[in-house]
Amino acid sequence: MTKIKRVFLNGRIYCIVPRESIVEALLVKNGKIEVVGSNEEIKRFITPNTEVIDLQGKTVIPGLQEMHIHAITGAYQKFNECQLPQDSSNNLDKLLEIIAEFSYSHPDLSWITGNGWSGTYLSQIHKFHLDKIDSSRPMFLLDFSIHNAWVNSRALAIAGIDKHTPDPEGGEIVRDEQGNPTGLLVENAVKLVQKFIPKPNEQDFYKSGEWVVEQLNSYGITGIKDPLADDKILDVYRKLEKNNKLSIRVGAHLPWKSDLSVGLGEGLTYEDQFNLIKNRDQFKSNRINPNYAKIFLDGVPHFKTAAFLEPYEGESTEEYKSTKNLLVDPEELKQDLIKLDSEGITVKMHATGDAAVRTGLDAIQAARKHNGFSGLLHEITHTGFVSDDDKIRFKELNAIAEFSPAGYWSPSTAQDIDLVNAIGRKRANTHYEINSIKSTGALVVYGSDWPVVPSINPWPAIEALVTRENTYEDYPGVLNINQAIEIVDAIEMCTINGAWSMSLEGQTGSIEVGKYADMIILDRDIFEINPKKIRNTIVLETIVEGESVYTYDKVTE
Repeated sequence: MTKIKRVFLNGRIYCIVPRESIVEALLVKNGKIEVVGSNEEIKRFITPNTEVIDLQGKTVIPGLQEMHIHAITGAYQKFNECQLPQDSSNNLDKLLEIIAEFSYSHPDLSWITGNGWSGTYLSQIHKFHLDKIDSSRPMFLLDFSIHNAWVNSRALAIAGIDKHTPDPEGGEIVRDEQGNPTGLLVENAVKLVQKFIPKPNEQDFYKSGEWVVEQLNSYGITGIKDPLADDKILDVYRKLEKNNKLSIRVGAHLPWKSDLSVGLGEGLTYEDQFNLIKNRDQFKSNRINPNYAKIFLDGVPHFKTAAFLEPYEGESTEEYKSTKNLLVDPEELKQDLIKLDSEGITVKMHATGDAAVRTGLDAIQAARKHNGFSGLLHEITHTGFVSDDDKIRFKELNAIAEFSPAGYWSPSTAQDIDLVNAIGRKRANTHYEINSIKSTGALVVYGSDWPVVPSINPWPAIEALVTRENTYEDYPGVLNINQAIEIVDAIEMCTINGAWSMSLEGQTGSIEVGKYADMIILDRDIFEINPKKIRNTIVLETIVEGESVYTYDKVTE
C-alpha cells in the first residue's frame, strides 16, 4: 500500500517563516506540510501506513530557489562545447592550447564553439590566433558574460563580415587600424555570426535537461528561473515534466525585443518573440510558469558596455552621455513595461550599470503609475551598481533586486584588475551593495547566472554573501564588508524571497502548514557553524512535494 503520509522526527527544522521558527518535527500528507511542531505533537499522527524518518538531529531548510540560471543551454554547452577557464590568469598560450585540444579531438564538428574567456584577454583577442588552430572550420567563442564573441576568419567569411560591414545598432565589430575586423564582436554584433551556428539536435538537448535537473536537485535546488528561454528550451522542460523528470519548478523568462540569443544558433526574430509570448500558455503547467519576459538594458562593465551615470576611466566628463551604452530607448521601455505588466507578464531586466538600473526602475515606475500595482514583482537582474538615490526605489516600487552572477560579490582578479581598470577602484568597491538594498526592506534574491560561473553549486556563493570573501580560489581580501549579510538573510534570499519572485510564496519557499513539502536535509547546521565552512555543505536529501528526488551517495561522490 502506498504511504501517503511521511513524518519527520528529531530534526532541527528551520521554517524560515516565521523567521526565528525552529521545530523538531513535521507531518507531510499528499505532498503538503500538514503539521509542524515538537516530536510529541507529531508522533500522535503516526499510523501503520505512515513512513517515519528519523532525522537524527540533522538540519532541514526549505528547498533553494535559484533565480538566474541558463539551465538547459548551460548543460548543453558543458557537454558539447569548448569550456574555457573562467579566470584572469592572462595566459593566452594556455587558453589557445585548450581551444586547440578541443578542436583536434572533435574533428566531426562543423563549428567549434565555446565560452568562458575573461576580460583580461581583451587586448589580445584576434582572429589570427584561432586561424592558426583551424582555418577550415568556423570558430565562435563567447566570453564569460555570453555578451561578446571571439571568432576566426572562417566565421567572419560565412557571416559576410568585412571592413565594409557596418556596426549593428547596439553592437560593435572591433577593427584594426586599416578597418579590418579583428575577430572580436561586441554585444549585438555577436548575432551576425551566431545565427549561422547549427541548432542542437533534440536528443542531446533533452539529455542536457535531464542531467541539469539532477545536478540542481543534488545541490538542494527545487525551483529555478531560466532567464532567457525560447520555444526549444520550453519544449525540453515540457518533455521532462511529461516523463516525470522535472523535479524542479521553473519560471521561464521569454525574450522581448532581444538581439541576444540563448547562445545556441540563431535567435528568435522580434515577431517570433512576440508570438512566443502571445502563445505562452501552451507551455504552462503545474511545474512550468512562462508568464515572464526578459529585456536587456545594457552590457557588462568589464568590457565597458554597461551603462553608467558617470564616465569610464579615461573618458571625458564633458562629452559623456549616460545613455551611451543603453540597448533600449528609455521611453519605449516604459511603454513595453506598461503593456507587459497589463498582460500579467513579470519582466526581468538585465542591468549592470547604475544608469541601466535607473532606466529599469523608471520603467517600472511608469507601469505602476499607469496600471496601478498589478501584483507583479518586476525585477532588475544583476544589479551590480546602484546609485544611492535609487536604492530605496526597489522597496517603493515593489521591485525585486536580483543579484548575480554568483560570488561576484567577493574579491577576484576580475574585480581588482578588470573592473578597476574600467571604472576605478572607488566605484569598483561599491559592487553588489546587497546589504544596503536589503536594509531598505526591498526583496532581494539570488542567482548564479550559470554557465557564466563555473559551477551550479550555490553553497560557496551563499558563504560569500556572509563573508564577502572569495570562496572559489585562494584570493585574498574582502570586498566591502559593510555589504555582508547574515546567514539567515542569505537563506531567505535563496528560499522565501525566491518563492515571491516565482509567484509561489503561498506554495513553497518556507516550511509552513499548507505549503508543498519542498525541503532539503543538510549535513551541517549552516546557521551555527563557522561561516567559512558553509561552502562545503552537502545536501543529504532533496524532497519535492514530499517525495525524495535526490539522496546523497557518499560512495559515488
